[in-house]
Amino acid sequence: MFVRGRFLSFPMVFGATLIGVVSGKAIFGPPLEEYWKKKLEEEGAKEGGQGPT
Repeated sequence: MFVRGRFLSFPMVFGATLIGVVSGKAIFGPPLEEYWKKKLEEEGAKEGGQGPT
């Protein structure tokens, strides 16, 4: 079992988080933008197609 001698330093955690966020946006950003664009268009068409009840 792996045992750490001391806690992770704040700059190391901050740097890893920053790298994760930036790379995540680079990898998943364009597909997510396209997905939400289509989703909003579908919902807009669905709401626009319904008449008053």
